[in-house]
Amino acid sequence: MPTLKPVVRGSGAVRAEVVKLGPISFLGDLDPESGVISGVRISGKILAVPYVRGSTVGPYVLWHAAARGNAPVAIVARSVDLMLITASALAGVPLFQGELPEGCIEIDLSTGDYERCR
Repeated sequence: MPTLKPVVRGSGAVRAEVVKLGPISFLGDLDPESGVISGVRISGKILAVPYVRGSTVGPYVLWHAAARGNAPVAIVARSVDLMLITASALAGVPLFQGELPEGCIEIDLSTGDYERCR
């Protein structure tokens, strides 16, 4: 079973579709009222990005989305920085370092172990 590196752990497991996007900024790219980034709804899905760019306001935008139920169930990034860790911790969204294939994934939010949905 492949494993991602847990950075901000969650509890339990989720089964969700992976949304792969290019580098994003929570400030400007994410609409916290709808949970949409670049025309793609991320709420209830696993957001996979190479990295997140942006300022210190980004974590509050993700928190705003989470407060409205519009955050992803987890974030997976190839490169993790302090702002992404802060955003995930503040919003209560599990964060992992690594890469995921597209499609449906079942992931353990504590260990980072995952497999394709059956």
